[in-house]
Amino acid sequence: MARIVVLGAGLVGGFVASHLEEHEVTVVDLDSDSLDTMNCKVICADALSPEILEMKGVDVWVNMLPGGIADKARKPLLDNEQTVVDLAFTIEDPRIHSTGRMVYDVGIAPGLSNLWTAALNGAHKVEILVGGIPAEPDDGWSYMAPFSPADVIEEYTRPARVKIDGRSMELEALGMRHFVDIPEIGTLEAAVTDGLRSLLDTIEAETMLEYTLRWPGHYDKWLSSSGNEELIEEWKFDSNRDEMTILLIKAETNAGMWNGFLLDRGDGKWSSMARTTGLVTLAAIDAALAGHIPEGVSPPEAIPELLQFAERRLHDAGVHIERDPF
Repeated sequence: MARIVVLGAGLVGGFVASHLEEHEVTVVDLDSDSLDTMNCKVICADALSPEILEMKGVDVWVNMLPGGIADKARKPLLDNEQTVVDLAFTIEDPRIHSTGRMVYDVGIAPGLSNLWTAALNGAHKVEILVGGIPAEPDDGWSYMAPFSPADVIEEYTRPARVKIDGRSMELEALGMRHFVDIPEIGTLEAAVTDGLRSLLDTIEAETMLEYTLRWPGHYDKWLSSSGNEELIEEWKFDSNRDEMTILLIKAETNAGMWNGFLLDRGDGKWSSMARTTGLVTLAAIDAALAGHIPEGVSPPEAIPELLQFAERRLHDAGVHIERDPF
């Protein structure tokens, strides 16, 4: 039995904590309402306080904090030579830290997308398309945020770092919009966003782009909106509404075209985004406990063993995956 501390009790944090029954788990969050549903030890406190981050005897820390504050937890933990599994999507590059042991970006994209891309045989062009959306469009936003709406707004406004024809560049977020037909779902709209992150440094492909998928009309509505504060409420996640998570990867490689596809519609208790993201996070915890996280700070693709852990977790949970052989 390992001692695991989860920082953050949001949708994904709750899923992860509930699937670590065989371990001694503590969840830390300032929101007492979020902690009420946890079936483990909970601490209602500031996760960034020294009293929390200096706790002794922890085998694995899991950073599930919102992107705006999550980076502040990294340095204290790593300076104390801790082992960290980090899901937080931040503008800061965690690789500035050199102590401790940490694997970061352990979600679907980035996360599983990194693992699939790194396993390809000589990729020349990689396009990653990912989205968590309601199962059906509506007359409004056709969207609800499966994690912090503030992080979604950050995704929509931060320049997208990409590589095109061998040149690294920054594009305005939500550009290069186009429609994508998916037989199992219908027509979605893709727009470029800043999700490649470490892949820009670790994969030698001439062209790499990541797109976020939404129902048609969502991006037009965003571009015509006048403010962000109201979106925190308008994008609030509704657990009673059907939703789904999609990941598509299309690559040109030395061996020819390669395709990967993931689709999940939740399981009735947990949302698809909580499941898919949380399962990859759980796989990273498995890898950490098995001793596969090296010293220093690593993106997912730097730990080849993580792919097997992640696909096993996803398959065992009934997440639909189709991919070509590597």
